[in-house]
Amino acid sequence: MADVENPKVLIGASIPRSGHHFLADMMTGYFGPELYYCEYYTLANCCKQVPCTRRGRFGVIYQKSHDRDFKLPADVADALYLIQYRHPVPEALSDRELDIKDTLGRPSLAYRQTRAGFMQWLAAKAVYYRRFHDKWMAERLPNALYLDYAELSAKPADTLREIVTRAGAVPDEAHLRRVVERSGGSRGGGAETYKPRVVSDSPYFDAELLGALEDFVLKRCPAYGFTRELSGSYEESALYGLILLKDQSEPLPKGGDCKRFKLAAKLAPDHPEVRRRNIVRMLRENHVSQALTRAQALIEDEPLFAPGYELLFKISADSDAPVPESALTGNALIACSESAELLGSLADAFLAAGYAVNAVAASSLAAQLAPKSEKIRERLDAAMASATKK
Repeated sequence: MADVENPKVLIGASIPRSGHHFLADMMTGYFGPELYYCEYYTLANCCKQVPCTRRGRFGVIYQKSHDRDFKLPADVADALYLIQYRHPVPEALSDRELDIKDTLGRPSLAYRQTRAGFMQWLAAKAVYYRRFHDKWMAERLPNALYLDYAELSAKPADTLREIVTRAGAVPDEAHLRRVVERSGGSRGGGAETYKPRVVSDSPYFDAELLGALEDFVLKRCPAYGFTRELSGSYEESALYGLILLKDQSEPLPKGGDCKRFKLAAKLAPDHPEVRRRNIVRMLRENHVSQALTRAQALIEDEPLFAPGYELLFKISADSDAPVPESALTGNALIACSESAELLGSLADAFLAAGYAVNAVAASSLAAQLAPKSEKIRERLDAAMASATKK
């Protein structure tokens, strides 16, 4: 039995889709009521402290974190860290399959499903992998277990046994085997043999983008110890251009162009985020008319790109110019659905152009995102009044 007076604190730092829930299920099954599992993100009464301040009857406390902001303490001396990671290609595809949901308040599903949207998402993932590597992998903690997803999946009983032992308990082998089997662990230790997923079977498989992601992680993050599954190089890829824009701490290649944006624009000249930043640069140089023309063209080419609308609305407002009618389409409603403020600006543009019904739709969506906003209610009332005029 674990020591309730001095509970063992287990702190999880896991890359998403690396088997955390599989591991947590096994630990819950093994320790039963002795274990307090803290998911941190969803509990309304969570103490939000690391290590967890809860004590009581629990002999083992297990805290979950993906450490997305990289503020998780790595120096809790009496804790046991469980560091979980996974090869970036199957992880990215698994995470992508989970991420594709159509929800108000998020970037529109329609844009996220485009290749440009996927590229931005992968660039953010590449940055996260590198930062996770540099914090948790480059210098391994002595009070940590490092759990690769493939090894955890293939040998779950060995992993659980080591955790139980490091938590200060003597493993009950019969109980441990039953727990692993109930958790689906037989795929690794029983009749079935663990088989990694075939990445090319995923509907989101993109050999070029994923090959560049893999190459970046393998070269920039050697301590993971991953092996190559795809071909490709990141150095000349459009994905690398977006990584350079996303992460200002990413060093520029030696001997190359010393200007970050110039290199990013060279690698990914047609990506909407690169085009948007080019327009921002024009505004800084006071080329307002040219910036407005370019922003209009950006929306016409990328009608689901929300930051493009935000920029276009700002340029139009600052120059006292109407929002171009070419931007006032049904796609605008979809693109702007992540932000009540954007929807409000769109509603104003619709109303100014005489599209009262569309203004009602935009204002209604904004009211769902910000139901307590008096300004949005007033805008909705104005749109309704205009739409019902005879």
